[in-house]
Amino acid sequence: MREAAAAGSWHSNGSPPQVRETAGATRPYEPIRVPSDESCGPSSYRPSVLASERVLLWTTPHGVTFQNQLEQLYPESYVVKLFFVMAESLDERTRNDYGAGLLHFNQFCDRLSISEQDRMPASEVLLSIFIADAAGSISSSTANNWLAGLRFWHVINGAQWHGERSECLRHVQRGLRLLAPPNLNLQHPPITLESLIQLHQGLDYSNTFDTVVLAIACLIFWCGCRLEELVIPTFDSFDMTKHVTRSILPIVTQESNNVRHSTFRIPWTKTTGNNGADINVTSRDHLTCPHAALFRHLEANPNIPFHAPLFSFQTPTGAWTSMTEQWFLKRCNQFWGP
Repeated sequence: MREAAAAGSWHSNGSPPQVRETAGATRPYEPIRVPSDESCGPSSYRPSVLASERVLLWTTPHGVTFQNQLEQLYPESYVVKLFFVMAESLDERTRNDYGAGLLHFNQFCDRLSISEQDRMPASEVLLSIFIADAAGSISSSTANNWLAGLRFWHVINGAQWHGERSECLRHVQRGLRLLAPPNLNLQHPPITLESLIQLHQGLDYSNTFDTVVLAIACLIFWCGCRLEELVIPTFDSFDMTKHVTRSILPIVTQESNNVRHSTFRIPWTKTTGNNGADINVTSRDHLTCPHAALFRHLEANPNIPFHAPLFSFQTPTGAWTSMTEQWFLKRCNQFWGP
């Protein structure tokens, strides 16, 4: 009865209340389907949205009650701004990571038939069992991300967080760290010039995917970029305010003393935030020249719209898709992996 009453304030199509929709993050150009293995059981509290939007648009009976109380006390525009500003305290990648944790938590609750009311506030025991269930299959950093996402989800829904001083949860986290498979805790050695040469020699430059991989790797090595500054984390996390697009083209090349150099701007960096930065690409007398690698990519992938991420590539069917961090790392690890 309590759950039905809480759900009554939601739209008939199962979508979240207008307040949260209004406060929601920027949507992608086209709707993205959530794969079946990345969804929970049907619930009006958990609409099918991007991973990065779950912390805002997924809720519980407790969260609905909290929102209704806010709307009774304050004008709707102020409540909208509250949710918007809280969500904006996290960058896109963090929201995406937190969304993954919410997915796993609710899938876990579905398996155990945990009621919607008992999912928030989540009890100390529920949190501990959830993390213990994943022991042996995830790293401690992943567990910490899941818990951080759950904590933020509680905060934005006005719920008490029972994981703060939980001795039970603390010991579970310690045990999980000791039980993590060794390969999850390996520290990757730094990428050296020899590693970059190995990658260059192994890639197939008749393949548009590989031309993108080399361009990214050379820019990271020679120009001091970070991977997350050049490449989208996942397909559903593209953000035009953060990720560089092909709208910066054409990139102008200048030459001085037989050295070619170009500059392009990225809208976001880890150190400057939304102030962005200029990336200076200078040619080098080396087979891993970043300038040559960048322009090889652009020449191999010409027919891609300007709104697409800069490091998108054409597929054999004539369509295009965007490079993701996972794809890039997987390809590199085919040469660098143990």
